[in-house]
Parts: sequence; structure tokens; C-alpha cells
Amino acid sequence: MGADAIRPVLVVGSANVDVSVTTPSLPRPGETAIGDSSVISVGGKGANQAVAAAACGAPTQFAGAVGDDAFGRMVREALGARGIDTGALAVHPGAATGLAAIYVDHAGQNCIVVVPGANGRLAPAALEALRPRIAAAAVVVLQCEVPLETVYRTAELAAAAGTPVILNPAPAPGLDLARLGRTVTCLVPNETEAAQLAGRPASTAAEAEACAHALRARGPECVIVTRGAQGCLVADAAGTRHYAAPSVHAVDTTGAGDAFVGCLAAALAAGRPLDEAVRRAVLYAALSTTRRGAQVSYPGRAEYDAAWRDAGTGG
Repeated sequence: MGADAIRPVLVVGSANVDVSVTTPSLPRPGETAIGDSSVISVGGKGANQAVAAAACGAPTQFAGAVGDDAFGRMVREALGARGIDTGALAVHPGAATGLAAIYVDHAGQNCIVVVPGANGRLAPAALEALRPRIAAAAVVVLQCEVPLETVYRTAELAAAAGTPVILNPAPAPGLDLARLGRTVTCLVPNETEAAQLAGRPASTAAEAEACAHALRARGPECVIVTRGAQGCLVADAAGTRHYAAPSVHAVDTTGAGDAFVGCLAAALAAGRPLDEAVRRAVLYAALSTTRRGAQVSYPGRAEYDAAWRDAGTGG
């Protein structure tokens, strides 16, 4: 994506260790299910998005918090191995690194339980040291797996510095869009999050479009509703556009939304127009579902560039 002279993507958010289990069907309450396999890997929405941005060619920085434990060391080593700048990743003695338990069925659907751990230690006061990074970034990426006060303050600092903000409102409950106002450049919810934030259904294309317009009226310049296998829709000052997802054999949708956000951030940091950035993100997210896991499923830059060319969408 032409990383030369690109200002960095700064991701401020969560880092977890994921314990993923595959099983024929997701267990019902009270049921003990027999799984097929298990994998322990680095995850967390913030870390996932940073890995995706880096894999798509963007110089990437990650700011977050982990514990001084084996899982914390695993996170730091994994992000460093991806070429991500972890200079703003704080280590908190006595705190446990965040943990996510992920269950994936044979249809590729999942359910997830997250224990925030050290992610809850990423407090607004820690952001003062991030001011230079925020000002120097091409874009700041946020999610909601860290304290919401930290999300609000980061968006405020970015807006004051003139740095665009991409906010993935996951998980959505409790987020005050009115408080964020116009500090968010691009809001990227999935259908469930869009429905929660807008207070109306978002299951169909028409419903998702209505949600996008309702959310945009609250301040963000652009709202992108991701719709899984149906692609996504974009609502901004230019109107509403729908983008179809390529047909792929999905085996695990875990982390696909994060793949979308990270690729989107990388493309925008590279100076791509919004619509091209969205098309790239839709393709990247679709490719990520063809393998199991989150970060481990993300294509590298060479593989992704080849897929982009094969799709006939340009260089």
C-alpha cells in the first residue's frame, strides 16, 4: 500500500490473550460440549486492529496496557514481531493481562467472553504522554474494550490535534455518542452495534442504512456499518453506498471486523480515497474469515496485494 513516508496509524485500545475452541455447535446454557481443537493466541480488538494495519503496510503504533505476567510477555513479543511500535504499551505489575474465551462452531459463527484485566488500567491520565504520538499520527483508531473515559479523552486530544479518528464502537453498550460529538471522523459499527447505538433494528440493508443516517446525525462525519457476508454500507456527506463482499469459504469470522478496521486505517493513512479504502477493507476482512483465529488469520501484505490485483480492483 505504499508505506514510504506514511505517517503512522496509532491504535489506542485493548490487548488480550485469546483461548479459542472449535466445536460442532455452540453450547447451550448448562450443556457440556466436546471441542475439536484449541488455540492460544494474542488478540483483543485494539491489538487485532494494529496487527491488521501493520500487515497492510502501515507503520503502526499500539498504546494499551498488559499485566506483568506470561500472557503480557506473549502480547509484547507478538506485537513486536509484527513490527508494531509498542513503546506506549504499559506493563502493570500485579494486574492480569486481558483474556478472551472464544467458541467457534463449524459454520464459522462465534461467541466470546472477555475478561478485561489490565485493559481497565488504561486510564485517561496516561494519555498525556501520548499527545506527541496522537499529533504525529495519520489516524487514531479506537474501540471500547478499555475504559470509556479513555476513549472520550483520546478522541478529544486527536480532534484538538487535527488527527482523524476511527472509532469501532465494540462493545457498544454505554457509549455516549453525544459526548463524542464531532471528535469522531469515522464510526465503524457492525449491524448489532449500529442497532444498539441507534435504538432501532439494522438487520436488513434498508434498516442498516437508516441506522447509519441516524448515527451520522449525532456527529461523525462518516458511518460505515459492516454487514458480514453482505459487505458494508457507507453514509457520509456524499450520500450512501453499499459494497458487496467477495464470496469466500468462511471457516471463522473471529476478528473479521478488526481486520476491516485495521485495513481501512492503513489505506487512509496511505492517502487512499475513502471509497477505495472501504473496498480494500471489505476484501481484507473477507480473506481473514478463510482461516481460523483472529490475528493469525490476517493475510500479509504480499498476499493481500495479490488478492487485490486478482480481484481486478487496481494496483
